[in-house]
Amino acid sequence: MEHRYGSFAGTIGQNGLADAAELVAYVNPSQSAFFKQVFEPNSYVRGFGNPNQAMFFVSSHQFDRGVAELDLLILLMAALPTAALILVAVRSRADTRDRRLALLEALGAPTRVRALVLAGESWKPVALAVIAASAAITALSWTSPTLPFTGYQVWSHDLRAALPKLPVLSLGVLVCLILLTVLAGIRRPRRTGTRPTRQRSRTARWPHTLFILGLAVAAWGSEHRQVEGRFGFVAGSVVALIALPYSASHLARVLGRRLAERGGAKGDPVRIVAGRWLAARPATLARLSAALVVGLGLVTIGQVLTTQFTGPAAEARDRYQASGAELVQVRSRDIPATAAAFTTALGHDEVLQYSPEPGTSANTPKTRLTGTCKSLRALGQVASCPSTPKSPESVFTQLTPAGANVLRDGDLVSAPIASVCTCEAPTHGDKALYGFLVRNSNGDEGLSRIKRAAFQHLFGPMTALPGQSWYLGSAAQAAQTRWLLDVALIGLAALAAAGALGAAGIFLEQARALGPLSAFRTDRRFYSGIAAWNMAIPLSVVGAVGAVVAALPGGLLINLGKGGWMSLPLLLVGLVVVALAGTVVALACGSVAARHAVAWRPRGD
Repeated sequence: MEHRYGSFAGTIGQNGLADAAELVAYVNPSQSAFFKQVFEPNSYVRGFGNPNQAMFFVSSHQFDRGVAELDLLILLMAALPTAALILVAVRSRADTRDRRLALLEALGAPTRVRALVLAGESWKPVALAVIAASAAITALSWTSPTLPFTGYQVWSHDLRAALPKLPVLSLGVLVCLILLTVLAGIRRPRRTGTRPTRQRSRTARWPHTLFILGLAVAAWGSEHRQVEGRFGFVAGSVVALIALPYSASHLARVLGRRLAERGGAKGDPVRIVAGRWLAARPATLARLSAALVVGLGLVTIGQVLTTQFTGPAAEARDRYQASGAELVQVRSRDIPATAAAFTTALGHDEVLQYSPEPGTSANTPKTRLTGTCKSLRALGQVASCPSTPKSPESVFTQLTPAGANVLRDGDLVSAPIASVCTCEAPTHGDKALYGFLVRNSNGDEGLSRIKRAAFQHLFGPMTALPGQSWYLGSAAQAAQTRWLLDVALIGLAALAAAGALGAAGIFLEQARALGPLSAFRTDRRFYSGIAAWNMAIPLSVVGAVGAVVAALPGGLLINLGKGGWMSLPLLLVGLVVVALAGTVVALACGSVAARHAVAWRPRGD
């Protein structure tokens, strides 16, 4: 740094930065005419620590994702799991609540009264959770925390600046959570008159229609692309994931009936009891499967999004490592005015220059590669030295790995290489299409020599090995999504645990009905079998269906992003997590139910 820019002046303090994670160094170029040559008057440092001052960045990575799309992605990762957890929570210890609502219904209470009862029961625990979260955020705002997974440091000043909005946000979250809780439990039973009659249950068709409609919208979005397509894909995927658990109630009813029928045919009381329970309460499985289906869907989407960003980085890294350091790429401002001095300093036989091809339009740019015969041989075997521009195919009979890297689609030199010759390089055209390719046979020592010559003779040079800039750019993009898959996996674990524990709570509430069976059998195997057929096996079936369905939005997302891949092992791991959670909870519930059965005594008879 001292060789390029002079003596070291000092370190910029915290008050001189606009952001705690700001990676910027203020330097004074060695060339006195640098700013005049690059025509960037904003490059002058006019002050420090002013966030309103527009600064010029010589090199930056631009991403085609707006803040609104990031907000939508965060909403997808946060709102869906929250809604799924609420569906599970409202059925936890719901026996007493159901009897209270049934009594209100029998007394003719309107929907408004039932909603007020539900809101009155839920607002205290929800408010306590919101207050605890707000207190944690407030305490965090007095530090400069480093975000997990990405390593980005958030400045405490920015957090404290957002604190005035926290009360409004907390109130909004409180209202939304209470509203979701009320909507999840307000469903009024269908009125059939005052006489007790046997009603034939009918499966609602709207969940199936809604599911198909959601997939259709997601498929449209994956084909339409752009901003509207992404919003359509997210909206359709959300609708499909929400509708699927309600379709699971039909699966539960069918599975329960078949299970009871097989148990009756085989004389197996375990399957008879478990099947009839499952057929009588299909909505319970639907609510519990919501958490699992949403978790698997989010993991799949997060994994595909991650590969869409990390895939190009891996490809660029392989390309960068394949070429080695035998060829060095140098780019700078105003190359036509400085090319002669730079080429002379390194030797004409060591330097190749690429320039805009004359006669091509800005819409379809092409480049010309010029250099001596010896420098051209660094790219491959040359049939004859072209004194006039010729196509690369007619000049090279065989390419070296470095030559294949340079000439492949021309993306390394900003535009396809249309011609090769030993003539003078063009001096007109878009200056962004100019650059050098320098032969390097001395490893790190040769690379240092090339860099010294670049900073001595060129304006604002950027020196890199072929593919290195692509790797740096794609790695920077990949770093933006490192948190996605981690958050999705944590969400799947949390949702699987919530679903399993919710199933356990519902089973144990219903286990009192198994008391009379203690006159028949009291062994643990009997009750563990009922729990397994009632929870573990249905949850595993729903998990398998959820994994298949989760693959659908994953495939559509691959089409939307034109890249990435879906990990089958990850889906299998998710399925195993769901099945394992259901099995462990079923064994625990069977043991508890067996102990309750031994201690059961009839009451009120």
